[in-house]
Amino acid sequence: MARDLHLSRFDLKYDVMNLPREARARTIELLGREVAPRVKQLLTKEPAHV
Repeated sequence: MARDLHLSRFDLKYDVMNLPREARARTIELLGREVAPRVKQLLTKEPAHV
């Protein structure tokens, strides 16, 4: 769907205020190091032709 809509970015909003500081930092680290690159990879792949 994101490819069909020609989306080039996404915004993520999440509530981490009740997490300890270390857990918040880890969440942000994982988002930048693993999640964002994977989303980018999925969005740039050629779609499978049906």
